[in-house]
Amino acid sequence: MNNDRDLDLLIKQMAAGHQPELPSPGLIWWRAQLLRKQAEQERIERPATIMRVISAATCVLVVLALWASQGRALWSVLTGSVLLIFLPFLLGGLALAALVFALLWRTSARV
Repeated sequence: MNNDRDLDLLIKQMAAGHQPELPSPGLIWWRAQLLRKQAEQERIERPATIMRVISAATCVLVVLALWASQGRALWSVLTGSVLLIFLPFLLGGLALAALVFALLWRTSARV
């Protein structure tokens, strides 16, 4: 293959020799069954996924409402010496919240 003409000729010969084949009826049926089952699974799981998102949003709204109503009291606790007692619980709660949100994000990403 010294030039483009030889390459074009080779490509045309390879294309002419290729005969496409249809998949077997069993394979077509199997793929259709897989697609049907996947669609059914998504339809069944959709309400649970929606409820997870709604519950996460509700939790965020409750935390924001509590923060708005009790913000000054929380700030006085956080700036005082009591912070050292509650710091491990606060960090553990933040880590747990991050884990829950990561799991919810992963679940909603699959849908």
